[in-house]
Amino acid sequence: MLKELWRKLGADFLQTDCSGDECKGSMPGMYDSSEFRMLPHITHTGEFHLERLTSLLNSRYGKRPADSETNSDDAIRDLITYAARVQDQDIQRELLLFYLNCSPVIQEYLRSDEVLGTRHFFSP
Repeated sequence: MLKELWRKLGADFLQTDCSGDECKGSMPGMYDSSEFRMLPHITHTGEFHLERLTSLLNSRYGKRPADSETNSDDAIRDLITYAARVQDQDIQRELLLFYLNCSPVIQEYLRSDEVLGTRHFFSP
């Protein structure tokens, strides 16, 4: 049921008649990673898993975002990039749960090659 809702919302979003500036922050495939905004698309459950991921990285590896960027897109990108490189089962599990519970827009963005350079973050 939720998958159908996400598909419908995604299809409705792609058919909206918005100006380039309005849609610019929401279309990951059309713009580079520095212009894509993740925060507006993070779901409540995705936020929960992101908080757990942050807590795990902080407690095990001392990785924490700078105070000035704790709630910014750059901090989230940095956290995901770091977590993707750590070979820890619990961290990989939380990263996967974050990915599975975020919106299709963020999933598409994370699958793009813009996130981690030339290597795909999540590939089918």
